[in-house]
Amino acid sequence: MKKLILFLFILFSNLIFAQKWTAKQLAEANTAKDITFLSKIEKETIMYINLARLYPKDFVKFELEDYNALPKYKNDLSKSTYKASLIKELNALKPLSALVFDKVPYENAKCLGKEQSKDGKTGHTRTTCKDARYSENVSYGMNNGKDVVMQWLIDEDLANLGHRKNCLKHSFTKIGVSEHSHPQFETSSVADFL
Repeated sequence: MKKLILFLFILFSNLIFAQKWTAKQLAEANTAKDITFLSKIEKETIMYINLARLYPKDFVKFELEDYNALPKYKNDLSKSTYKASLIKELNALKPLSALVFDKVPYENAKCLGKEQSKDGKTGHTRTTCKDARYSENVSYGMNNGKDVVMQWLIDEDLANLGHRKNCLKHSFTKIGVSEHSHPQFETSSVADFL
C-alpha cells in the first residue's frame, strides 16, 4: 500500500509540476498550420524552429535539456559541447519573430529535395535545380519535425554552426520546408530561409 501511495504521489506531482507549452505558445509558433499541401513533418519543422525563436528559454526547458540523442545516430548528446553552447545561446537570446511559410523558398527547397531523392546526393550542390542563393539547411534521417530542428540547432560537429545560425537569424522572416525520401538516409528535409 505504501508503494502504491508513493507511486501515486510521484505521478500526481509530475502532472502538477510538469510544465508544457501553452496553447497560445503553440498557436503563435504554428504559422504553417493552415497550409494544406504541407506534410506533418514540414509543419512541425516550422513550428519547432518558431518555438526556439519565440521562446528560447522555454525551448531549453521543455525540449532541449532532456534531449540526449538524435535518432539513427549513435552519439550521446548529454555531454555534447554543441548542445551546451546551444543552451547557453538560447538562454541569452532575446525572443525573435516567428518565421512564416513562403511558397518561393518552399519551391526552391522542394526542388533540391526531389533532386537528392533521385540521385542520392547530399549537401547543397544542385545539378538540375536553379540556385536561388537562399540560406539553406538540409537534414538527413530524421522522421519528425522536432528531430529535424534539433539536428539543425545542435549542429553537432559542424564548427561554423551554419544551420543553427539560419534558424535563429534575426533578419529572416520567411521559410519554406520540403520533406522527401532519400536512398541512403531514408528521409531528408530541406529548409530555405528569407
